[in-house]
Amino acid sequence: MKLAAIKNYFANWREWEMNPIVIKELRQGVRSWTVTGMLLLFLVVLFIASLAFLITSSFDVNANMGLGGSMFKVFLAILAGASVFFIPLYTAVRVAAERQENNPDLLYVTTLSPFRIIFGKFLCSAYITLLFFSACMPFMAFTNLLRGVDLPTVFFILAFLFLIVCASNMIAIFFACLPASRPFKILFAIGGFIMSFWVVLPVVISFQFMESGIGAMMGRRDFWIGTITTTGLVLMVTGLFFVLSVALISPPSANRALPVRTYLTGVWLLTGLLAFGWVAQTGDAERMTAWVYPTFIVMMFALLVTISNHDLLSQRVRRKIPQSQLKRFFAFFFFNGAAGGLIWVAAILVITFGIDGVMNKHFPRASYPSTFAVEGHGWYVTTGLYAFDYALLALFLQRKYFRHRPAKLAGLLAVLLAGGWALAPGIFLFFANRLSWKSIDGFQPGNIFNVFSLSEGSDQMKHQVTAMIWLVVMLFINAKWFRQQVKNFQPPPAVENVPPVLQ
Repeated sequence: MKLAAIKNYFANWREWEMNPIVIKELRQGVRSWTVTGMLLLFLVVLFIASLAFLITSSFDVNANMGLGGSMFKVFLAILAGASVFFIPLYTAVRVAAERQENNPDLLYVTTLSPFRIIFGKFLCSAYITLLFFSACMPFMAFTNLLRGVDLPTVFFILAFLFLIVCASNMIAIFFACLPASRPFKILFAIGGFIMSFWVVLPVVISFQFMESGIGAMMGRRDFWIGTITTTGLVLMVTGLFFVLSVALISPPSANRALPVRTYLTGVWLLTGLLAFGWVAQTGDAERMTAWVYPTFIVMMFALLVTISNHDLLSQRVRRKIPQSQLKRFFAFFFFNGAAGGLIWVAAILVITFGIDGVMNKHFPRASYPSTFAVEGHGWYVTTGLYAFDYALLALFLQRKYFRHRPAKLAGLLAVLLAGGWALAPGIFLFFANRLSWKSIDGFQPGNIFNVFSLSEGSDQMKHQVTAMIWLVVMLFINAKWFRQQVKNFQPPPAVENVPPVLQ
């Protein structure tokens, strides 16, 4: 049995290694003049830049001891610009083209799993990125001969930039997988092009690495702790967009929520343990914000996605529901459906806020009061309560008046209700000629944005009481629907084997 398992493992590994998506994409990339032309243009720009530096330095009377460092900075900016602007765009365009219904190329006619498809797309983008980095490597190594930069710095910065480009490729694949029309995808492409200017940030960080001297910093413990932490965060973000992309291209009958919620729960637990370790070591509870704030933001997006899920489970999903009561209890939170997703989001937020409050209470060096205090950082507790209020209200309206519409209408209703109620007081006061900062600073029940503009602690407490009362009402209204969802979460009845008719 063990020998057979080992053979199957290596057979599966060979199957993953020979991913047909990678072979298909790389073959088309080699035959296309898009990748070849961009690579040739990239090499020409690097050659002209290096030639310009050498010609300029030949006119100097004294030898420039920092010529290599200056050339490396220019090469790094060129490489970062070409990689972040071109490769994610090329990858996203190819994925978006295959997502069109009039192009049944791969995503509609294939026996490959969504996981293998996205993994193949990501590997192909990583290979193209590696091709550009390999083309730039001789120019980078040449700068070491001109002094001003050492090889450990060159390799470390290139590895750092390669990680950033791969993460950008995965984000581009995610946006290309969104089920949006072509005009919206064009808008996403324009927005992605504008957001791609964030490449300036890793370039600036790389320049700071050069000035600090990476070779001398590599012997320090803090340097490797920061490097491993940053690498882990980038990998977590990349993994998140990976599972989201897999869920987007999965068929509607699949259990899309299971990999996403499982991944988010695992990352939440891991980052929570890391944050707890930092607080226990330093004694400063303020470091918990590095875990609480991202968790809060991610869960707000997860709440919108959750209420947009269908209530009816497909037979494919129901067949995977465990027969055991205990396993079914935990599976309810991770399977498709808005009811289980709401409890999953609420549980993560309550546990997060509770741990943050306990840490602030037991570590006096914290620079702000408890999470549940009306001052300080209690705003995200109130905001979370209001978010659940609008989510449950949107679910009720969608079931009551728009039951024949797609389930994703509930998420849109929640955003419109929250935004409309937040803008309504300001519009009314504007036309009544009574709009002022004092009026905005006053208590406005149900207004999420008003939570951030209040200066009085008593008004913050009014918001929390209002949100809690509203939440109780929404839970009462949706109680029947919730009980029905729990009741329907059952595996299909087993079909008894009918004995063959005796002839």
